[in-house]
Amino acid sequence: MASPSPCNWPVIRTVDSAIYFSSSLPNPSIFLSFRAGSSKRPCLTTFSLNGSSSCITPPHISSAANQGLKKTVDSDHSTLQPNTLLVESDTRSLGRPALTFKSFFGRRSSWRRTLFASKRIRSVILLNVITIVYASNIPVVKEVEAIIDPAAFTAMRFTMSAILFIPLVLRARGDVGTRNAGIELGFWVSLGYLMQALGLVTSDSGRASFLSMFSVIVVPLLDSMLGAKVPARTWFGALMSILGVAMLESSGSPPSVGDLLNFLSAVFFGVHTLRTEHISRNTKKENFLALIGYEVFIVALSSTLWYVLGGCFGGIQEFRPSSWTWAMLWNWMVTFPWIPAVYTGVFSTGLCLWVEVAAMRDISATETAIIYGLEPVWGAGFAWFLLGERWGSAGWIGAALVLGGSLTVQMFGSSPKKSSDEETK
Repeated sequence: MASPSPCNWPVIRTVDSAIYFSSSLPNPSIFLSFRAGSSKRPCLTTFSLNGSSSCITPPHISSAANQGLKKTVDSDHSTLQPNTLLVESDTRSLGRPALTFKSFFGRRSSWRRTLFASKRIRSVILLNVITIVYASNIPVVKEVEAIIDPAAFTAMRFTMSAILFIPLVLRARGDVGTRNAGIELGFWVSLGYLMQALGLVTSDSGRASFLSMFSVIVVPLLDSMLGAKVPARTWFGALMSILGVAMLESSGSPPSVGDLLNFLSAVFFGVHTLRTEHISRNTKKENFLALIGYEVFIVALSSTLWYVLGGCFGGIQEFRPSSWTWAMLWNWMVTFPWIPAVYTGVFSTGLCLWVEVAAMRDISATETAIIYGLEPVWGAGFAWFLLGERWGSAGWIGAALVLGGSLTVQMFGSSPKKSSDEETK
């Protein structure tokens, strides 16, 4: 006697919370329906036999039947045929649960556990995001300074950013430690921003992006000057970067004073990164926004002083308040680039500084410098698409050397770890 051949069990329809199956024969002889019960566990509610069939019952149905099928009479199934059997099946026999919004975006979803497995991974992701924002800041400032005095734009940019933090600064005005730390960070970052703004007047945007990456070498060098030994790979990476800058200078426009100012900007930003690591780990999380508020206020104050003093001492912007009229003020308000000011003041300054301080509680200054090493890559890309700046082959080789030298310093040439004896002191 030939053994019966197995058949498939396709889904024929889904109504409410029930899933209906039937055999694949032309005249279906077996009919199954599954329904979610009050306990939200799917169970086999009906098992209808309409006639004889040569189909083999699937294994998970056979196992349920072997455990004992019970003929029951239920008010909810009063319309069932006499040859209908009601059985309950184990949830595991029905396969995996359906994909729902909660299972994909819930607290225990696998992709969230993988992507946000630790605070460190979250901090790395956030630092990469603000690296892209920082890179987009350079071509925006470069384009704006072609139509307006850089001192005026910088002062307005940071003033708009400082206004957002006024309530937070007033609430934490009694915290002397937060105030002093914010003033110190504001001093270093204001020097970096001012040097960058002045340097972009005569320097290419793409070249300025790569020169700003010297901060990732400044960080471990300063850390080593504070007591750690400088490994040989650090000097190798520095030599690669210097050679890369030399090739970068030979491509595109000729060298200028702006290149030196951009290099000084990288030094000040490196000091700011090193101090941010130390201060963020000694500051309570609830004081982060107040800390950034003090920092931005110092930058806004220094930018305003730069604009005023530059006008009083014969700067590029004439500063005579007595000659101002309402027509001049209205014309200034209409022609001022407000959208770039909001973008660079709120997003690439206030928001990015807040994210940086919060992330550096879990990321060291050296690791932060590695991530910031990608800023020139993004900056060159923005300059390529937005400003149309082009380099020769020597420029690209030099840029690769700068990037490779900086990453070499960070990945292989950081300061050696302290011994256990030193850490316990």
